Amino acid sequence: MAPDGVSVHITRVALSDPADLEHIGRMSETQNLVAAARLLADLQPDCISWADTSGSFMFGPKGPTEQENAIRQATAVPASTTSTAVLLALRRLGVRRVAVASPYIDEVNRKLVEFFTSHDLEIGRLRSLELSQEGAIHRAPPETVYRLARAAWFDGAEALFIPCTDFEAINLIHLLERNLGKPVVTANQATMWHALRLAGVTDGVAGFGHLMEMDLPPAD
Repeated sequence: MAPDGVSVHITRVALSDPADLEHIGRMSETQNLVAAARLLADLQPDCISWADTSGSFMFGPKGPTEQENAIRQATAVPASTTSTAVLLALRRLGVRRVAVASPYIDEVNRKLVEFFTSHDLEIGRLRSLELSQEGAIHRAPPETVYRLARAAWFDGAEALFIPCTDFEAINLIHLLERNLGKPVVTANQATMWHALRLAGVTDGVAGFGHLMEMDLPPAD
């Protein structure tokens, strides 16, 4: 998803199974995010993104903003989270009613619904694989993700959202958009979309759905 002239640099924040609220919460503690962000800050990047959906929405409506502020204060670099990026992406698309195809277990899905609702978004239908192990999420084959996405879709949905940056969905976006006739937003796509905006890149990127193909206005 990186256009010419843009480089992407990554470090990990460790997560041990299972993929439940307790373990995701430990992973997403502020000191862990700041330590990882400081490693990236040495590269003098134009932005730093915390690329994790559940690890940013599980702390409530203001959780992503608090994480961004901590990263920005520690590094003096513009910051984002996946959950922030998803909210801004749906707003850019003019979307309010969303179908969700999730890999998460029920307790994590409930936090996702609460987060969306707190930001005036309606989840009309959510279907989930209810995978409790992180390894099972990133090993889910594309055909499984596709069937889940189609099962989540409903008449009246304005977009499909596929959460989790460890869920293999990026290469399904074009196929799903063609079959559904509506925009598809995934965790990694939205994260990159907002990172490009923060970095001042305004050209659209072909091949990753309607969101990425639009010209990208600079971030507020």
